[in-house]
Amino acid sequence: MGIAISALSKLGLPGMDSLSTDQVYKKYFGSKNIKNYKDFHRAFVDLCSDFNLVMPGKHFTIQATEIEKFYEKWPKGTADPATESKRKELLAKFMKEQVEEYKTSSRAMMLTGVTAPPAAILIKKSGEKVPQLKMLRIDLIPNVVFVPAFTVLSLIGVRILKVTGTTRATP
Repeated sequence: MGIAISALSKLGLPGMDSLSTDQVYKKYFGSKNIKNYKDFHRAFVDLCSDFNLVMPGKHFTIQATEIEKFYEKWPKGTADPATESKRKELLAKFMKEQVEEYKTSSRAMMLTGVTAPPAAILIKKSGEKVPQLKMLRIDLIPNVVFVPAFTVLSLIGVRILKVTGTTRATP
């Protein structure tokens, strides 16, 4: 459905872009009584969480410090139509400028995916001779189960290392 709306707005039909912006704004910010940064941050995180759930395959991220800077610009006060339209415009502009696609290290994932199955077989073969691995009894696990499980766990490990590395790098 989003593709249809974006395609129609690219064709020049008026109001299609603002229709979706109005709906998003009303759902996450318009109906909620935002009094402080904590309320605003909760509404914004809900918006980002739902947005990431809807988008297949792609995930988007934003720096927490940018959200705080944006809240300082956020017009406070009553919910009159002029303030609401200004808030809507600011939110749309902010989302276009600051929200970025979260990119994983595809190279690390590919290298792990290619090297994990041979490594699993080598570990299983060495498990027959190395006393430290022999006590784990890896040789009892069939290759059909061990190799895919080892590969998936390796890919999960790479993903966790990437996520912890990016969260530590952010201020």
